Amino acid sequence: MSHQYIKVDVQDRVMIITMDDPKTRNAIGDEMFKEISTEIDRLEKDPDLRCLVLTGKDPAFCSGANVRGMAQMVKEDEDSGKRRALPEKPWDGVTERQNDPAYREETVEGVRSLPIRLSRLQKPSIAAVNGYAMGLGLGIALSCDIRFSSENAGFSETFVMRGLIPADGSCWQLPRMIGLSNTFMMQYTGDKVDPDTALRMGLISKVYPHERLMQETLEFAKRIASGPTYSMGVIKWLVQRSLEVDFETSMKLAGVAQTVARDTFDHKEGVQAFIEKRKPNYMGK
Repeated sequence: MSHQYIKVDVQDRVMIITMDDPKTRNAIGDEMFKEISTEIDRLEKDPDLRCLVLTGKDPAFCSGANVRGMAQMVKEDEDSGKRRALPEKPWDGVTERQNDPAYREETVEGVRSLPIRLSRLQKPSIAAVNGYAMGLGLGIALSCDIRFSSENAGFSETFVMRGLIPADGSCWQLPRMIGLSNTFMMQYTGDKVDPDTALRMGLISKVYPHERLMQETLEFAKRIASGPTYSMGVIKWLVQRSLEVDFETSMKLAGVAQTVARDTFDHKEGVQAFIEKRKPNYMGK
């Protein structure tokens, strides 16, 4: 299938999606979002596709949401009278809107739903951050299971620079990855974080020379794709649930999850391969 804003390749059961809109530094608009969503649908349905790598066309990973229409939206809000006076305290402003049926948001739609789609993907995902990951672009990278970075990359929570807040999920993700102080530092300033600092903070897992990023990422992705990916999906479920419960509850959930893993072909194959002293041939089921 041909696309206008992304390129898609498959290698050894790994789907590689490259965001490809150089004129916007791979900013995510509605059309790119739809194209990525279509490929995620295919990945989820095809048992032969067992891992996702998401990257960008050089020199950027993703510059964030496509904000060309932002000035027009501001003008429309002014003209329509939607913009209204705010309470003196910011928290009061949020509480007021949260309790107002006219502003309550029951669903997350459009480009903002991409981080949710990635976080719910039941197959392993890796972000190969080849360049700047800004705003929503960073949120997309954070929503992948693992992040590898080029030395050319940079990471920024740019929302505050436009008087906005990170509405891309990073207020949930970042504190769990890098702690509260580092989260506030990134989100209050919008400053760019370099790859070495991101590695020390726990934002990414590996840093590679730019020319080696995709080679190293694909070698790792192919290794993961050849493993028991059904069990990896169960692991992801358990890890995400465990973030919200106490230790004992997590252990109970793990017991249930283990019964699922024991019913997989890959569990039987792993045991048999160990007994026969051979390499297992996992099928992802």
